[in-house]
Amino acid sequence: MHETQDTGAAKILAILEALAPSGPVVTRGLTVSGLARSLGRDKSSVSRQLRPLISLGLVERDDDGLHRLGWRLFTLATQAGDQRLLLLAPSAMRQLARQVKERVHLSIRRDDEVLTILSEGPYRAVEAVQWVGRTVPVTCTSSGRALLFDHGADEIRTLLAEGFRKGPGSKAPTTVDAVIDRVNRARALGFAAVVDEFDDDLAAVAAPVRDGNGRIVAALNISAPTYRLLKDMNNVGRQVSQATQYLSQALSSPPLPNPPTGKEQNSALPGLGGEMRRIS
Repeated sequence: MHETQDTGAAKILAILEALAPSGPVVTRGLTVSGLARSLGRDKSSVSRQLRPLISLGLVERDDDGLHRLGWRLFTLATQAGDQRLLLLAPSAMRQLARQVKERVHLSIRRDDEVLTILSEGPYRAVEAVQWVGRTVPVTCTSSGRALLFDHGADEIRTLLAEGFRKGPGSKAPTTVDAVIDRVNRARALGFAAVVDEFDDDLAAVAAPVRDGNGRIVAALNISAPTYRLLKDMNNVGRQVSQATQYLSQALSSPPLPNPPTGKEQNSALPGLGGEMRRIS
C-alpha cells in the first residue's frame, strides 16, 4: 500500500472519487452505508469524514440521505481546468505558430460571442489585428464555429434566436440555417474555415479544445490575410486540428511531477512539440 493512502487527505479524496459518476449510468447519490461498502470502511468513520465536506459545500446530502458531489467542488474543478488550459496552451500555440508561420489565438465562448484570451506567434510585416480581449460573433468566425461543434441545430437556433446578425464580411452567413449548415460541414472536416466572413480579405481556421470529460472548453484559431492563408487552408486546418488534439490530451493527462518553466517548457512537452512536427 502506498504510504499516502492512509492519510486524512487520501481518505477524503477516496470519498469524492466514490461519489463521482462513472460510466453511462448516473445515480442519484450514495448513502453512508453505500459509501462505506464501496470504500471498505466502517460506517461511523465515513459518516464522520462526510460532515466537514457537507458543511463546506463539497458534498451535498438530500432528504433521503443520498450524498453527491457539491456545486462548490464543480466550481473549483472548473477553475483548475481553466488554469491548466492557460498553463499548457502557450507552448502548443508557439509550436503551431512556428509551423504555420502565422499568429495563433486561444478563444472561449461567451453566449453568442467569442472572446480571445491568448495570442502567440511570429512577427510578420502583415498580420491580423491584435485580438486579445476582443469579442466577435460566433456566426461568422472560425473560432465561433469550432466552439459550436457539439451544438445541435435546435441549440444553435435557441442561442441565436434573438441576437442573430449578419457578419460584416461579404461571405458571412445571412440566416441561422446557413450558420447551422456551415457548422455541420466544419464538424465533418474536423476544423472550421472561413473566408471573407468576419472581414473582407481575412481568412481563418479553428478547431475545438476539449477537457478531460470531452467538453469543448476553447478553440485554437489562426487568422491571416486571405491572400496568404487561402492557398494552404486545408493543410493549416489539419495542423490546427492536430494541435488541439494534443492540447486536449494534455488537459486530460496527469500533470508532470516537475513542471518545466521558461525556456525548458518547449523541449519538455514532446507530445505538443516533437510529435506535431513529425505528423505535419
